[in-house]
Formats: sequence, C-alpha cells, structure tokens
Amino acid sequence: MTTEPQGQPGAGGIAEPGPVKAIGVVIPAYNSARTLGAALASVAAQTLLPVAVVVGDDHSDDETPALAKRWQRLLPVVVVTLDRNAGPAAARRAAIARIDAPLIALLDADDVWLPDHLETLAALHARNGGLVCADALRWHPGEGIRDQTQRDHFPIPPPEHQLLDILRHNFVSIGALFARVAYDNVGGFRDGVSGAEDWDLWIRMIRAGLRVHGATAPTLLYRVESSGLSNRPDIFDTYVRVLERAWQEAGDDQQRAAARAALNWMKSRRSLAAAYAHARANRPFRARGAALACLPGSPRIALEAAAILASPSIAVRMGDAARQRRW
Repeated sequence: MTTEPQGQPGAGGIAEPGPVKAIGVVIPAYNSARTLGAALASVAAQTLLPVAVVVGDDHSDDETPALAKRWQRLLPVVVVTLDRNAGPAAARRAAIARIDAPLIALLDADDVWLPDHLETLAALHARNGGLVCADALRWHPGEGIRDQTQRDHFPIPPPEHQLLDILRHNFVSIGALFARVAYDNVGGFRDGVSGAEDWDLWIRMIRAGLRVHGATAPTLLYRVESSGLSNRPDIFDTYVRVLERAWQEAGDDQQRAAARAALNWMKSRRSLAAAYAHARANRPFRARGAALACLPGSPRIALEAAAILASPSIAVRMGDAARQRRW
C-alpha cells in the first residue's frame, strides 16, 4: 500500500503545511459548570491565543451557558445552545459551524491544556499539515496524574501504517488540531456514535489522505472520571457502530479486511464487558453466558472469559484491579 505526500493532488490539497494560521477552539459541554471554568482558564493562559472560542452547549440545565459567557471579558467566547440534548457530536458540529478560522482545535469541557498547547500544535501543523494531535497526561482528580502518557500506550504509527491501524484502535487524542477545510471535506462529526465520534472522524480523515503528526511532549491533561461517556458499559456498542460504518465505507479489500477483524474483536470485547457487568451485579449465570461468547476472541479475551466461567466474583475483582493499573 502506498501513501501520497500531504498537499499533493491525491490528498485533495486539504492539509498543506504553511505559516501558522488563526485557530478557533471548539468545546462541547453538557452540564459542565463544575469543570468548564478550568478548561476556559487553560485557553486564556495559552501562549498563542485563539481568534474564537465556541462552546457548544448541549442543552444544559445547569449554569454551563452562564459560566461560559462570564469568560467573554478575557476570551472571544461564543455560546451556541442546542434546542435539545443531542449529544457531543451535534454540539461539536454546531460550534464548528460558527467558526471562520482556518484551523480548528478541540477541547473537552472537563480537560485542561498546558500553556503551550496551541503554540505547539499550530507550529507542528505549519511544518507538516495533516491531523495534529497532542500527547496527554491522564488525570484522576483526587488521585493525581499517571506517570505514563497517552502516547506511551497508543503510539502514533508511521504514516504508511496509519490507514489500517486507525481501524484497529484510536491512536489520535481528542486534543487535536486540523484544517477546517479537511473537516468539511469528509463530512464532519456524525451522529449515532456518541462517545466515539472523534474516532469516526479520524478514520474518514486518514482515509481521505491526511496523516497524523503527534506532539513530542504532553500538552493536555485528560480528566478521567467514572461518569464520563468513555467509561459507560454501552460504549462498546458505539465502538461497534463506528467499525460497522468503517467496514461499509472501506475503500478497498485491505481496509475491509482490517475493519472486519477489528469489528469481530470489538464484539468479543463487548461480550466480555457484559460478562463483567453481570458478575458485578451478582448474576453469575448471565455472566457465564456472556463469557461463552468471548471464547472465539483473542487469546487475552478468551483467558479473561475462561476466568469468568470458572468464578465470576473472583474474576471481576482481578480484572478490575488489573485495569486500575493500566492507562
């Protein structure tokens, strides 16, 4: 498989490097009054300030919109409120629609940028074009920051491998920066995959010819809380939908095969998550039933499934302890 250089005709000229350009910041928010102030403070502290900051308010019923507007004295903040709670993809989409800047930077309402985040990513984009992503430190409020970064666990593959590897796992952090035209050319954020709408977008961007370039040092604090979308048990349903779309939209047999293999693995992982959920709820019969569906999966998944079949209560304690030690 060959890849074409950024900015050449095959890539549609959608991500050419060049001088540092103006940046618009997009922050989706739903009932985020507790964390949004810290996120906006980190934007105000940037060494390179954005020309626009748009908060996509997903029909919050707390003080989120009012809090965001209080930052208008320090930042060019605009609040776009959806007329119903429609999910983070819709909130991001509505916010981006209000931005005229050529570059878009994403920030979640519960995350925090280090002061050189925008300057670092903008300089990297000016040199390389493409899709630029930050490295992140995992922040567990009340427990501190993990030593290892996101890049330690999810390294960015070489350009020639990214087209297939993005189907296997999401190695692009949500702290990403990209050209607005590149976003528009692939259709933007799509509904139906809340919690993984970024992965769905990265797949289409990389398929369109963009390549991912990563910052060499962390510039993002990624807040981890049990209430987040990425920690919901049904997130695996969303991952499955992302991969089903990727398989249906694959551009060639190699992409289809990679998407199909990833989809089969994710379905096994979904069954394993269901088995653990049943075990935690003291439903051993249902836990074992879900574990049986995992046995054809990868060796690691099959091993965890076998442990659940042997003793659901012991397996869930061991599995949860192991995950607590990981990224």
